[in-house]
Amino acid sequence: MKKIASGDRRLVITKNLIMMLVMLVVIFVAIFAWYSNNDTVTASGTQISAKSADNVQLALPKKVNGSYTFPINNNDWDTTISFNLSEYLENLVKDITSGGRQFVVPSFEAAKGLKDGRKAIVNDVWTDGLSTKEVLTNTGTLDDDQYNYISFDFYVRSKQESINVTSESFLAAGSELGIKDDGTVDKSGETITSKKSLNDPNPYRKSTYGGGTEKTPFSADALVGAIRVSLVGAQIESVNGSAETYRKITDGSYTSDTSWNDSSTLSFLWLPRPDVHLNTDNDPNMWDLTTGITTSDPLAEETYCHSFYEGNIITGNVKKGLKPHKYGDGAVKVIDGADNNVPSYFKVSDTRNDAHLGETGHYPTLGQSANITSGYENTNASSIQFDKGSGEKAAWAQDGYYVYKYTLNLWIEGEDAEARRSMNTGVFSLELDFGT
Repeated sequence: MKKIASGDRRLVITKNLIMMLVMLVVIFVAIFAWYSNNDTVTASGTQISAKSADNVQLALPKKVNGSYTFPINNNDWDTTISFNLSEYLENLVKDITSGGRQFVVPSFEAAKGLKDGRKAIVNDVWTDGLSTKEVLTNTGTLDDDQYNYISFDFYVRSKQESINVTSESFLAAGSELGIKDDGTVDKSGETITSKKSLNDPNPYRKSTYGGGTEKTPFSADALVGAIRVSLVGAQIESVNGSAETYRKITDGSYTSDTSWNDSSTLSFLWLPRPDVHLNTDNDPNMWDLTTGITTSDPLAEETYCHSFYEGNIITGNVKKGLKPHKYGDGAVKVIDGADNNVPSYFKVSDTRNDAHLGETGHYPTLGQSANITSGYENTNASSIQFDKGSGEKAAWAQDGYYVYKYTLNLWIEGEDAEARRSMNTGVFSLELDFGT
């Protein structure tokens, strides 16, 4: 595949907002329920924009002499941070399943047909999925397109110790945003006139499946139903040069630790689009899409829960055996057969108050606030002394901030019904809005 000229290969993040708009993401999906290892994803552009300040600021790691360090200068923190995407979405479509932190590539049974697809073998060996952060920060270049999921680091600071992903956050399909097949958006003044629903009779990026007798065509943008998002984070206590010291939570108390892997915890796992379900059949022409699914719909038992596999590590670091999980967000809908003690960080978009759900050109939001700093209550502000900024930032405080580091993970869940070839050429946009 032809490479895009690369500069700084980092995602764009903005103050109070991370918005990843993947314009014309071309996704070639395996014919069965999981993605193929040999297929690719390309993107023609990514756009990030910010909302008004809410006492939260964000920054990317600072690149100095080829290495990434903590953004110590106030000039590195802003309401809008621009970046160059470059090669970041190639080969996204690979087999992966995850509970938000461990990413697993299973072994598979032979395919049983179009309707049910292939399934993971729970007693067989598995391998770790590769992230963009891993392959794009090593010294090699031949593996730059060999990742299974998107992952990148960023920092958040605030004068308040508690930070939330706000209810306005959303994952939208390109069709719902008015992105046409050619990537353009029609506007009349401030109104976007080219918005379409996912099952519009003449959809953008029409799926190659479906459209048979009495079956309405649907958009490949329905890929949004299979997308998952997670945040892994830790509070930063201090910084010494390039070394970061974190507050490690152990049994409700705090200790200092310089290991990110040992200190960080999974703080947010999100199923953004429970309103979408792909209905499959052994005849591909008979596939169709159900949208606007609410908690009272029979399909909600499947769409409002996150099913995934956890990989077992045997003595000697042998990776064999899968443990199935089924998470439900009881605050939104109680799911039959869900795990006992589903973690509180798991959230499903609460569609009950989304009056626009299912209307043309609209999409559900998270609909609830998700605290991503739980466990750090009653901690002291960081001891970090930031360098004085310039211009308007010269007046910004140089200390007294609560500072957190996060890794954002974005993947297509292979256990989800929408992880199919019918979702090729999908377009989507992710927006995470942060506040206190």
